[in-house]
Amino acid sequence: MVARTLAAGMKAALPVAVVVENKPGAGGTVGGSSVVRATPDGTTLLVGSQSETAMLKANRAKPPYDIDKDLIPVGKLMEYHFVVAVSKSLNISNWSEFLAYARQKGSLSYGTPGIGTTAHVMSEHLLSSIGVKGVHVPYQGAASLRPDHIAGRFDFSVDVIPLVLPLLSDGQLRPIAVTLKDRDSRLPNVPSLVELRVFPEEYGGWTGVFAPRGTPPEVRAKLLALVNQTLKGAGGEEIRRNGYRPASAEQGYSEFADFVAADQKRWLRVFQKAGIPPSP
Repeated sequence: MVARTLAAGMKAALPVAVVVENKPGAGGTVGGSSVVRATPDGTTLLVGSQSETAMLKANRAKPPYDIDKDLIPVGKLMEYHFVVAVSKSLNISNWSEFLAYARQKGSLSYGTPGIGTTAHVMSEHLLSSIGVKGVHVPYQGAASLRPDHIAGRFDFSVDVIPLVLPLLSDGQLRPIAVTLKDRDSRLPNVPSLVELRVFPEEYGGWTGVFAPRGTPPEVRAKLLALVNQTLKGAGGEEIRRNGYRPASAEQGYSEFADFVAADQKRWLRVFQKAGIPPSP
């Protein structure tokens, strides 16, 4: 969604065609790899998340590229958070009941959009924090995951709040906890994992723009100006309307790069604490 939002903003400001090319697969690194190989002239960009950037070194034993050497962070587009949810068939309606159920079973199954995704890491982090083992049920994307979750084919999932909110609103899934520091205004009766003292800090996702290493500084500056311009206008409103939090429209030249560097360290701590081994 947000890549098309950025493209629309860039089209209005540039005298050239702007094309969005979806390249899914391998936790987003297929798209990342194609941008790394592109000519560094500002015409090929990655609109990516933490999965294929900030988490990559901790997540892969042999990453297909080096986020610090092969890509340049340009600007952040949006942020979002997650909710721990269960199927209504589980007959669990709050955190206390979920925790009692988990400790009674000793092991919980959880579904994710795939191995190495943020949902996978957050689920393992949650289980290690409450001292319960897990059985991972990976899917090829969230579209196939959610029907099985509704049907109760696994115990829980950690899902993006705006995407799963309709299923929570109509009662097909039940929210148990959120990954923010405080409660989400759309789910005011659902506690945060920080509030419950399960997580030491909030965890969320984000989407940002990256350019190939070697992109000239003046080109990077122009790209950042386009990002900020998009966020100031209709693009920022569209992001908000879809339930996400738009990034600041006043981002400085190195602000996103500093954020990505700090996020890499944070996710490394999560992997180490949860004991998640890197994927091959």
